[in-house]
Amino acid sequence: MPDNADSLPTVTIVMPVYNGECCLNDSIGDIFAQSYRNIELIAVNDGSSDDSGEILAKLCEKQPEGIEIKAVTQINSGICSARNRGLDLARGRYIAFMDQDDRMPEDYVMHLVKEMEGTEDGSAKPDAVIGGNVEMRKGLRTNRDLEPDMTWSLYRNNAPWGRMFRRTVIEENHIRFYDTRISEDFYFNFVYLSFCRKVKVVAQTGYVWRIDERSESHSGMRRYSPERDVTEMLGRLLADMRTIDDSSVLDKELFEYLIIKHIVWYLLFISEGSSSRDVREAYDRAFGWLKSNFPDYRHNSQVRWGKPEGESAGVRHIVTIAVMMQKMNLFKPFLALRSIRGSKEGQCYDRQSDK
Repeated sequence: MPDNADSLPTVTIVMPVYNGECCLNDSIGDIFAQSYRNIELIAVNDGSSDDSGEILAKLCEKQPEGIEIKAVTQINSGICSARNRGLDLARGRYIAFMDQDDRMPEDYVMHLVKEMEGTEDGSAKPDAVIGGNVEMRKGLRTNRDLEPDMTWSLYRNNAPWGRMFRRTVIEENHIRFYDTRISEDFYFNFVYLSFCRKVKVVAQTGYVWRIDERSESHSGMRRYSPERDVTEMLGRLLADMRTIDDSSVLDKELFEYLIIKHIVWYLLFISEGSSSRDVREAYDRAFGWLKSNFPDYRHNSQVRWGKPEGESAGVRHIVTIAVMMQKMNLFKPFLALRSIRGSKEGQCYDRQSDK
């Protein structure tokens, strides 16, 4: 029997869980404490080997009024599969994501829902709200605010958290996380944004991103792997997103710059712990793909010292210098030299991890 529309939750929060026994009481406790009610939490236990399942079961028994928990378990299939399972089960009008070790203030959901519904001038309501976040690293809190009037703010944060999506856009366009081990968030967000009619940027949501230096994205991702080929993800992105035109919220030049930046980031990142041969091969694939799909990328108007406006100065300089070096055929040998030191440090990291 179909759900009664009046009984449906307004917001579904999807949380992938994997060996999260140390933090689930805190993160889900923050959801319980939300000032906004009518929330559905779908926690997908992705084959945890610790006590995450038992903790989720106990939390289900404690769910407060107005907040419903669904805890489902699957064999370990990865974060993309877990998030997609949550999307398959979601019933809320709006979708939000939370990682198991992050935190959110009590007004987080209320603030985002208000922005999704709060147009007073009769204009169209946004299909997404994107906001800044708080970065927590080694006990230090840093506000990562966005500038609402800066076009580049739409491209700054590529994570699925710290924002809210409209479920009808996701379902009508069959959007899911692409099962890749690199930049699955990047893929999902920009496929989604390509189908949006309107997006609102807010300076801050208060979402707390807790960075774990021991995580896969901060250790294993520094070593090249065929499973983490950025060109495969980017190719799928271009195939699945709506074409950027005059009605799009995305800008062609800024999107192209974003792709250039992403490739530069990828090559710099893997060169920290890969062999020079692997780095050279990755370079050839990445820039070959870029030239094939964006033949005029070297003339992108945003690859300048002061652009794009709203991007951090450090990132602008890195991207500009990398493209300049690439034009002079110097970026490839630079990455290869960088990899010699990086691979030694990676071997040292592996030995420490084995202890």
